[in-house]
Amino acid sequence: MASKKPESDQSEQPKGTLAILLAYMVTIIVLWSWVYLTLLERGVTQ
Repeated sequence: MASKKPESDQSEQPKGTLAILLAYMVTIIVLWSWVYLTLLERGVTQ
């Protein structure tokens, strides 16, 4: 018979997915902030 894994192994968190999501969110925030500051410098948002 196949041995069952302990419960602690089955409830492992997806750390790689969370790291990729965090990197994606930081990249989006940085890019939008850069565009917003560029518009403020040009005086477009009056």
